[in-house]
Amino acid sequence: MPPQWMQKCAQRASLSLAGGTCIRSTLRFHPPSHHIHTSHGATRIRPALHTHLRQTLRRSTRQQSCSLFTDAIPPILVPPLIFTGLLLSLWAWKCFWIVVMQEKLLYLTWLPPFARSEKIADYQAECKPVVWEGHQIRSRDGTKLSICEGHIPTKNRNLPVRSSNEQPETQARRKLVVICYFQGNGGSTPMRLPLLSQILRAIHAAPQSSPTDTSYIIAALSYRGFWTSSGRPTQHGIELDTQAFLDWVAETYSTPDTNLQIILWGHSLGSSIATTGLATYLARPRDNVSVASISGVILEAPASSVKDMLISLYPQKWLPYRYLWPFLRSHWDSSLAVERMAQWRDGRVASGHEDEVGMGSERLSLPPVLILSAEKDEVVPAHAADELERVGRRLGLVVTRKHVAGALHTEAPVKADGRKAMVDFLFQCTCSAPASDKERPQG
Repeated sequence: MPPQWMQKCAQRASLSLAGGTCIRSTLRFHPPSHHIHTSHGATRIRPALHTHLRQTLRRSTRQQSCSLFTDAIPPILVPPLIFTGLLLSLWAWKCFWIVVMQEKLLYLTWLPPFARSEKIADYQAECKPVVWEGHQIRSRDGTKLSICEGHIPTKNRNLPVRSSNEQPETQARRKLVVICYFQGNGGSTPMRLPLLSQILRAIHAAPQSSPTDTSYIIAALSYRGFWTSSGRPTQHGIELDTQAFLDWVAETYSTPDTNLQIILWGHSLGSSIATTGLATYLARPRDNVSVASISGVILEAPASSVKDMLISLYPQKWLPYRYLWPFLRSHWDSSLAVERMAQWRDGRVASGHEDEVGMGSERLSLPPVLILSAEKDEVVPAHAADELERVGRRLGLVVTRKHVAGALHTEAPVKADGRKAMVDFLFQCTCSAPASDKERPQG
């Protein structure tokens, strides 16, 4: 066994060799310098050690958080929870945009593409012999609105010549029937001109028609934001547009020697706009303003209300979209509009009109209503027309129902049965009573 001093010498030699190796490895990457000392090598190694420690701490923290999540929830439930969270996020995102962008979704002014740049001349060849013209009017708040007016020119459109000794009361008055068209929630007015022209041609070809005594005109309103009308579509704004449109029709076509009769024709959402506009038009106070006789109302593929449409689009009760109706800014309720018309008829209008209508006066007449529903309507649910018919009959309105077999949402007037029902209803409304009976009291 070697002496104790020999063991100490061997230990010192091994330490000196290890130190020399560390110093040489350190000096290998750095050129020799007079200022190199042992503390310099220590400072070179310290940043690498700190970086390694930070990475180790981060990795351990991540592992601890993952372990907490997996320890709290069984591993078999992690995938379903992730899927449910993604689904709830998608629902919340869609609900948010339905509420925020509801005007863009309800009033499809941008469909089809380039709809607002269409012109009447683009469809004139399909409309012959109907001649269409464009007009510009102002809404009640000053918004610029566009109107398409169409008629079939006839050779004898002049009024009868009155003799010098003939009194104005005994002069024959020419009948002028103006059909005010209210479109649905999408597209432009020019793209509907071929359909409207088809109805005008059917009216002139009917056996009841007498072009020498009666003239027929269709005036189609383009709501604000649609086609070349300015502004943005909202329910309040479109209601103002409707009143301005009816006032323009009464002022433009009313003359002392003309018996003006107006038919309102609304399609889809336009049916709610037409009924709401008529209810407001009847109850408005008149201050030296021309009052036109509303002879009939045609509701084509009518929608009962926007709330009902929202529920019908999402019938599944587990979907959250059908429960967003309290956030709607456009309601358009046809049933409510019919009730308002019945209140006007019965003399129960808002305060300020009782002295004009009279609570004890006899019941005022309302125009008859034709409900034209499509059998294969892919947009409006079938019960909407049933509900509207039930409300109308309950309130005492004269309601005629025609269910067009095989028709889609926009095909009811195109089918022969639907077109004939419209033409017959129009003649029934404008020819069944003399002009004196058609004049309604001012409301």
